[in-house]
Amino acid sequence: MTIFNRWLLAGLCVLAAAGCSSTPDEQTTTASTPASKTTTADPTSDTKRQRDSAAPEIAQARAIASALDDLTDETVDHAVAGYYRNHDNEPAWFDARGRVRPEIKTLLDALSRADRQGLVITDYGYDALAERIERMDAAPGPLDAETVAALDIRLSQAFVSYAVDLHQGRVGEGELRPRWYEDLPPADYAGALERATRDGDVDAALTELRPPHDGYTRLVKALADYRAIVDAGGWPQVSDGPLLETGVRDSRVPTLRKRLQASGDLTPGAETGENIDDGVDALETMDKPEAAAGNTRSQRYDAQLARAVEHFQRRHGLKVDGKVGSGTLAALNVPARQRARQIEINLERWRWLPADLGDRYVMVNIPEYRLRAYEDSKPALEMRVVVGESYDDRATPVFSDAMEYVVFRPYWNVPAGIAADEIVPEVRKNSGYLEEKNYEIVAQFTPEAEVLPNTPDNIDKVAAGELYVRQRGGSSNALGLVKFMFPNEYAVYLHDSPAEQLFSRTQRDFSHGCVRVEQPAQLAEFVLAGNPGWDATRIDSALHEGDRERVQLDESIPVYLAYWTAFVDDVGVNFRADLYENDPRVEAALRQVNRTTSDNSTARIGSN
Repeated sequence: MTIFNRWLLAGLCVLAAAGCSSTPDEQTTTASTPASKTTTADPTSDTKRQRDSAAPEIAQARAIASALDDLTDETVDHAVAGYYRNHDNEPAWFDARGRVRPEIKTLLDALSRADRQGLVITDYGYDALAERIERMDAAPGPLDAETVAALDIRLSQAFVSYAVDLHQGRVGEGELRPRWYEDLPPADYAGALERATRDGDVDAALTELRPPHDGYTRLVKALADYRAIVDAGGWPQVSDGPLLETGVRDSRVPTLRKRLQASGDLTPGAETGENIDDGVDALETMDKPEAAAGNTRSQRYDAQLARAVEHFQRRHGLKVDGKVGSGTLAALNVPARQRARQIEINLERWRWLPADLGDRYVMVNIPEYRLRAYEDSKPALEMRVVVGESYDDRATPVFSDAMEYVVFRPYWNVPAGIAADEIVPEVRKNSGYLEEKNYEIVAQFTPEAEVLPNTPDNIDKVAAGELYVRQRGGSSNALGLVKFMFPNEYAVYLHDSPAEQLFSRTQRDFSHGCVRVEQPAQLAEFVLAGNPGWDATRIDSALHEGDRERVQLDESIPVYLAYWTAFVDDVGVNFRADLYENDPRVEAALRQVNRTTSDNSTARIGSN
C-alpha cells in the first residue's frame, strides 16, 4: 500500500469515527439547553489536524509519482525509480514538511570533490543544485510539493550518476572498453542511494562503489599532486641543444634543475651543482660567484643532477643513463597539465576493471612492457615482456581471459598470413629453408597431424591457405620452450622466446600480438603451484627434455592484458609512451560523454 493510500485510509477512518460519536437524541438535548455554558469539543477538529498534517506527505508522494513517469529505462533513472518505489514515493532528501535534510549538504560536498577522482563536477549539475538549495534555505515558507518532488529526484539522479561513474567509468560499452573474461557484476545503485539517504552516510555509500585497487588509490593521490604543480604554474621548458651529461657546462642546466625539482626528481637543497663527487673541478669552482649565490644558478651538470635525471628516466620508461638527449628532453617538456590529464585518462581505465581480480592472477601492462603475477593481491613475480608491434594490426589486444593449461616444448602453429608472406618466399629461394628452421607442412594444426612433403605443389597450397606450416618444439622454436594458454578470440597467449636479446631493449614492441615473457620457468612455477608434483625440478625437465607435453591447470588463473600509460609504483608516478595511440581515443570519448551529460544536467535542473 502506498503512503498516499495509507494516509487516505487513515483520514477516512477518522472521519467515520467522528460521524458515530453522538446520537440524534444527544444532539437534540444539547440544542434544547442554550443557557448552559458547558461547551462540547468539536469532534472533527482532531480529524482536520490529522488531515492537514498528512496533506504535505500525500502531496509529495503524488508529485514524486507523477515525476517518475518522465524517467527513462537507463541505468541512472532505473535505479532512482526503484528507490522511490521501495519507499512509497517518499522524498529522499527532504523531510515531510519540505525542509532540507542534512544529507543534502553531504551530497553536495561529495559532488564538489568529484574532480579528485578524475571526473567532471559539472556532469552532475553541482553548481545549479547548490544554488537551488541555497535559495530554498533562504525562502520564508515551505516549498510546494511539485518543487520538492522535482528537486528531490534531481538530487537522487546526481547521486546515482556519480555512483555509476565511480563504479564503471564514463565511457560506455564499445571498442575502447576491454572485454574481460567475466562480465562486471551489476551494482545495486538503488541500494547505494538507500544507504546514503536512510543510513545518512553519503561518503560511505560512494566509497563502496569506487575501485578498491591500490593502483587506483595511488593514482588519485598522484592526480592531486600534479594538479598542485599545475596550480603553481607548472614546470619550465628546457630548450633544445646538445647532449647534457655529467661534467658539461650549459646555460640550460639551471632550468633543468628547476624542472626536476618541480616534479620531485631533484630534492630542493640537494642540487649542489658543485659537489665533492666532482673532485678537483668542484674545488676549483667553490669560490666562484655562481656556486656561492645558490645551487640552481650553477651551469655545471654534476653527478647529483645526473642521478636526478636517472630517476626521471626510470619513471618515464626511458633508457637510464643520466644524460639528457632528445628522448629525455621530449619527456621533460611535456606540460604538467598534459600529465594531469594523462592520469585522469588512466583513472578511467581503472574503473573499467572488475573490483575482484581474483586471488591469483597475472597482469601485463602493455605500454610498460612488464608482467606481474599476484598472490593474495600482492606481487609475487615480475618480469619484462615483449608485446605486439604498433602497425599492421599486430598490437597486443587489451582484454582478459582465464589461463587453462601450459604446453612445454610446443609446436608453433604459424598463422596463415605469416606463412604466406614470410615463409613461402624464403622456401622458394631456398628449398632447404623449412628443414633449417624446423618447419613442417601439415593439413591441420593437431599434435598428431601427418607431416607432408616439402614439394612446390604443397608450398603453393601453403601460399593459398590450403595447407599449414608449424615449427617443431625446441630451443629454436619461435615460442621458446613453453607457452601459457588462455583460449580467446584473438589467438593471443604468453610464451617463451629464443630472442632473449630483445628483453634488454627499452622499447619492446616486436611481436605479432602475443606476449613473450623474460622468465618462463619462474612463470611456470607460479601458474603450476596448484598442481601437485610440479616443482622447479620437474618444470626444468619438461622445458629441456622429451617431447611436447600439455599440463592442465587444476585451477584456472585470470590473465589481464591491460593498458596504463600512467601508474604509480615504488619509484613514483610513472608515465609511458602511448604505444598504440589509445589515449587520444579515450580522451575524445570522455569529452563527448562530458559534453552530453553536462547539457542534460543543465536542462534537467533548468526545467525544475
